[in-house]
Amino acid sequence: MMKTRAMILAAGLGTRMRPLTYHIPKPLIPVLGKPLIRHVLEVLKKAGIREVIVNLHHLPLSLKKYLRSQKDFKISFSSEPKILGTGGGILKAKPFFQNKRFVVINSDILTDVDLKKVLAFHIQKKSLATMVVRQMKPHETYEAVGINQEGKIVKFQTKDIHPPILKTMFTGIHIFESEIFQYFPKNRKIFCINTDVYSKLVQKNKNVYGYLHKGKWVDMGSLEHYLTYQMKYLKGKKRAQFNSLLKKFTLDRLLSS
Repeated sequence: MMKTRAMILAAGLGTRMRPLTYHIPKPLIPVLGKPLIRHVLEVLKKAGIREVIVNLHHLPLSLKKYLRSQKDFKISFSSEPKILGTGGGILKAKPFFQNKRFVVINSDILTDVDLKKVLAFHIQKKSLATMVVRQMKPHETYEAVGINQEGKIVKFQTKDIHPPILKTMFTGIHIFESEIFQYFPKNRKIFCINTDVYSKLVQKNKNVYGYLHKGKWVDMGSLEHYLTYQMKYLKGKKRAQFNSLLKKFTLDRLLSS
């Protein structure tokens, strides 16, 4: 199997995590004792992926400083003075991928997904692009991805998904062949990978698949999800420290409102 490189999407402002993200970039927010982005790096490490590019925008210096200290990885940076969107960010990083297959993963998720299995699935299906998906729960409001029995994505960004099509949601992890860039919008630097690329690929019946992940996946994109998770799993002294931190940020929030 060819050596795979990865991109971590970390340029977002983290608006749903404020006030925490006023002074800390979201990927550095501590989760169970280590920065959120380190959990993501561990997923890549287990798959043998050590060459990574990270896009930066909000509070980039602190994020760079931390990532340069992670000596078990060779990390490059893609600066975005203006946020380019998920698609634009990937396009800017194109030279890093060296015309080879690559992984893209969000910086705000906790998961135990086995990327080696996802890569094997992607190769077996001869997929142009593979999304890691999980089954949608009834109360969830994420955008839906409909996959057939073979795992092919046949419905995208629509509520019109009914059995035997399985209604799933995107986990923020994908694998791409280098040919994906042929399907990116022409003469645009800012765009969304889902709306501007995947939706058109599905409409054209291209070979795009959804790998169904049945294990752990937690969205850390909002303050509510973050606080709920921390309070559920932190124990003893660490929980007391977190409670103290939470009171400080709650007060800051009230004073700034």
